[in-house]
Amino acid sequence: MRSYRRLDRCSKPAALSLAPIMLAVAIAAAQQPASQTPPPQSADDPAARITETAAEALAIDRAAQVRLDDWAAERADLQARWDAARAQVQYLEERTVLQRQRVEALAAAGDELARRLDESRRLETSLEDTLLAILGRLDAAVARDLPFLAAERARRLEAVRADLSDPGATPADKLRRVLEAVLIEARYGGACEIYQDRIEVGGEELTCDLLFVGRLGLFWLTPDAARGGIWDAGERAFVERSGSELEAVRRAAEIAARRRPAGVQALPLGRVAP
Repeated sequence: MRSYRRLDRCSKPAALSLAPIMLAVAIAAAQQPASQTPPPQSADDPAARITETAAEALAIDRAAQVRLDDWAAERADLQARWDAARAQVQYLEERTVLQRQRVEALAAAGDELARRLDESRRLETSLEDTLLAILGRLDAAVARDLPFLAAERARRLEAVRADLSDPGATPADKLRRVLEAVLIEARYGGACEIYQDRIEVGGEELTCDLLFVGRLGLFWLTPDAARGGIWDAGERAFVERSGSELEAVRRAAEIAARRRPAGVQALPLGRVAP
């Protein structure tokens, strides 16, 4: 490339300086008579030297022009490649900035996930302790409650306790099972159901129909309704009733079994537990 620039600087002034000489030679040749035979030129003839120099200058000028044309094409190609490379560099710089921002965002998200994981582990440990405490309080509440559906409620609490001790159960499953047990026990407070079970009355085992009215009272009747009574919370035992109290229990059992229209009944409740 540097040689092209030197040619570009030197060839044009040389060609311009030779132009008057060539013009003078051409005028001198034109003024000579046509019939006159030009004298033979010797090696020391100035005109010959001028002509030879002019020819050499023209040849050099042509070669320089060819080189200038080649350099112009090469320069255009290099400029296009330079522009493309600069555009590629700018694009890569923008992509680098974008990727750096993405890496920073992913790093921040990873830190947040790690924090949440640690928090979830801490909550999982505290959750298990809390669920065990809730289950213990629920177990104690069932033990103090009226003994209706005793076997069913005991099996439910035992199943929940087994789920809490299961290492394969997730915290969500454990929480769901405890909440289900609490919800079922809470619904018993507004229920009025009658079912059959075996109980002990005064040392005697009887198969009876048991009626519980929420957590207000628990009543029993033999299948023939000849005998009946209540659960006495003060004595923590089933006791037998007769007369109007037995009749009230009969009517309440018929209402629960939908054999009698609903109505207000005065039911015996026994003594209030301390």
